[in-house]
Amino acid sequence: MESFDTTKGYERKINQINNWLDQFLLNSSPLLPSQHQKQQKKSLKHAVLKSFWFRLFAIFYILFSIFLTSAHFLSWFFNVEAQNQEESNISTSWYYQRTYDADEPYSLISNMSHGLKMSKLFSQGHYDALKYVQPYWLQAVRVFNPTDVTLYTTITPGTWKDLVELADSWDGPISATFHISKSEKQVITNKIEYEYKSNPKVFSNVDIHLIETDQGIEKRASIMVPLNVERNLARIHSKTQYVAEIPTNVLVNANFRQNWIANKKRYTSLLDQGDLLVIPLFKMMDNTNYRIPTNKEEVLAGGLALHDAHFELDDGPTDFETWKNARDIYTVKQYTMDYEPIVIQSKNIQPWCSERFVDKKSACLLPSYLAGNNFLVLPNDFAVQKPRHEQKTAISDLDIVIEKRLYSKFYWEQCVYQGRQLDALGLWQSKKSEHIRQQCSRVIQNWGKGLIENNNAIKYNNTTFSSIGYDEREKRTYELIVCQQPLHARMCGFGEKDRRPIDPPPIVQLIVRQEGQDTPVDVQTLQIPFFVLHVTLWSDDRTEERNIISNPPKCTRVLMGSLVSSPSLLKNPQGEQGLYFAFPDLSIRTEGRYTLRFSLMKLVNSDFQENAKSKIVAQVFSDPFTVYSAKKVYLFLMKSKMSLSFLNFFL
Repeated sequence: MESFDTTKGYERKINQINNWLDQFLLNSSPLLPSQHQKQQKKSLKHAVLKSFWFRLFAIFYILFSIFLTSAHFLSWFFNVEAQNQEESNISTSWYYQRTYDADEPYSLISNMSHGLKMSKLFSQGHYDALKYVQPYWLQAVRVFNPTDVTLYTTITPGTWKDLVELADSWDGPISATFHISKSEKQVITNKIEYEYKSNPKVFSNVDIHLIETDQGIEKRASIMVPLNVERNLARIHSKTQYVAEIPTNVLVNANFRQNWIANKKRYTSLLDQGDLLVIPLFKMMDNTNYRIPTNKEEVLAGGLALHDAHFELDDGPTDFETWKNARDIYTVKQYTMDYEPIVIQSKNIQPWCSERFVDKKSACLLPSYLAGNNFLVLPNDFAVQKPRHEQKTAISDLDIVIEKRLYSKFYWEQCVYQGRQLDALGLWQSKKSEHIRQQCSRVIQNWGKGLIENNNAIKYNNTTFSSIGYDEREKRTYELIVCQQPLHARMCGFGEKDRRPIDPPPIVQLIVRQEGQDTPVDVQTLQIPFFVLHVTLWSDDRTEERNIISNPPKCTRVLMGSLVSSPSLLKNPQGEQGLYFAFPDLSIRTEGRYTLRFSLMKLVNSDFQENAKSKIVAQVFSDPFTVYSAKKVYLFLMKSKMSLSFLNFFL
């Protein structure tokens, strides 16, 4: 009985809906059956509108419209509320936002082709090659801490196994470029993709970015996509804030990650301020006994030698003797422009590799050093090169010559560029400019006119050295300016056969002014033969004299050559006449960091008497420079314009 009543109730509701639809759709209902029949004959409209399916569709459409309108209203309401909350939270900080056509989804980068994006990112790569680059061709599934260290490297099909071994030993993120030839793409990619997915550590930790060119780089490096471009590509797609480039034939000590975690706060602070952490690289001397040491004690036990590229074993700037006894990080003191160690660096702060070079890792590091950043060597971590082979992509003889010439010009360019940057930032007189002053003083003087100047009083390590002296007898001032700074030299030892001079030879200018006058005295009126300039050797901090090595019962001179010079009336490269002292044959017996002190004396009648002492009129120090051992490699610079202009006179 109850079910019957329920059915009757449903029927009444349906009839009510039908009546409502009749009133809404037909406007009026016929009163008599005869009128109903006539209306059906007049039009087919009533039949369609009173059909079951049409009425079901109308009900569905009305309900759908109601729900859609409600959803849009609620979405708008809550978005406005969230936006107001966000704006209230960001009261003082400014953030980038598009102010034109803000409601439009258009973005220029959205309409750029993939090749155009890659060629803009890596301007020295060829467009036709870059358009086939596939970032994250194979992507790691593991999510890493942003403050972890990513190893990035470049590989080919021939070094794939080395990457697998690196992934097995390094339980952290790896970013690798994989360079193949187009002709072998199908076969190689299928094989590598299968091996990638079948190795759990590689599958979890390694991101691979595919590069394809016509010939690949198995036999020879490609100018289409230089290795320096690949370095930048692997680095920019690293997923952590800190990165380290490492060849695939090198393995890092097993305790590195534990040491990194234990010192993370200190290390990341140094990296964030621009410094670089050096991981010393060692080479196995016995290729038959292949075993990677696990700690520093095993490294020092023997069988390994410190390997800095372009230097003799155990004799590079990383300084093996210092590392042996180090308990804390220490600064590299003997940096040269060819130094290219394994370094940990900030992905976001450090300059990118210069892509004009086919393969020049040192070009990635030189700008950072000249900008004032330090190389800090880790005392308990190390890397070992596997004994089977030395991984090096072949470069043609022509490319080698071109790379050397380009790098020499790049060195000059970076000296000027980084010097201008430091000057613009107001850091030229700060400690940040010490590196560029040591490496680039002559370059900047020749190219960056006026940037390096010997001020009237140069302060160094809280000690003041005046380059201007005053003669009360003649009421004149005497100013010494080091026009050409010494940069480096090779130690000559204690023999006389191979005595190489300081490069470039120091040149000092004398400027004389009468008291109360700004313009210099005419050099033609000076008694030129009575001026003498004497040079002595000092420590790089200008606090200790280093002229003599005491070895009782003997004492040996360290600074060799002509220590006294008379002035010459010459014209500089700008055609300006002046008095110049030159020291073309100075050499130093022992390696180290030194400065030269130049002391000016003017001889008078009383100076020629017995036991007379000449008065020093003015003194000036050179910039610090490095003297290398005979085994170390450094670059002899081209003769400067000043040296060339004076050359004929001093021969």
